[in-house]
Amino acid sequence: MCPPDTGFQEEISLGRAVRFDVEREGLSLMIARLTELDLGTSSSDFEKYEQNLFGEIRSRITLDDVKDDPVFRSYRDLYWTFGMDPTKLRVSSEALLRRIVRGLNFWRISTLVDVANLASAYHKLPIGLIDETALVGTLVVRTAHKGEVFERIGGKQLICRGREIVLADDEKIICFGYATHDSEKTKVTSKSKSILLLIYGAPVVTPDMMTSAVNLTLEMVDRWVACTVKGWTTYRSN
Repeated sequence: MCPPDTGFQEEISLGRAVRFDVEREGLSLMIARLTELDLGTSSSDFEKYEQNLFGEIRSRITLDDVKDDPVFRSYRDLYWTFGMDPTKLRVSSEALLRRIVRGLNFWRISTLVDVANLASAYHKLPIGLIDETALVGTLVVRTAHKGEVFERIGGKQLICRGREIVLADDEKIICFGYATHDSEKTKVTSKSKSILLLIYGAPVVTPDMMTSAVNLTLEMVDRWVACTVKGWTTYRSN
């Protein structure tokens, strides 16, 4: 189990600055810190739990529902304003939910990544995971620089056109898009001991929806991941 130092409802300072350098209202980030992480492979009990949630999702959601969902539409609209085609670069939560509705399963990666993927698909809000020790300076939501190179998990490099929305630190892009691709340089590994879990909010996503999402996610983490939850905090663009 993963006993939290604070109740999930309590918001605390994580001592890390986050800045929004894009002129878009209604963007938000909820960040939780997880420490003393001991990653392993997901258990058969988790896989049964996951399949039960998959069944629940498939019983009430169709691909047409996903296409017309106002939450996903808000992320798509955001992407279009940054010159990004959301049918080719889907926000991660929509891509995961579409996979479930099509009858496909998720990849087995690690306890934390598996939980994050499941939580993201269930509450529809994208989640990113960052190895905190790989960060340099301030986190900033900004526009990519023309010609800037981003290396996604798996090693594939993307050359930015200078319009895309990204999350970066003082040296590099951490996430391409608004939680579409996480970086190879900050990915969670078996050596990671301090992780930032980020939930990305779009204009249509209310503070109550964000709070519900972070609580659901941390409840899943508490149940299935060996770590300590240090609390969470919220950053908003306005």
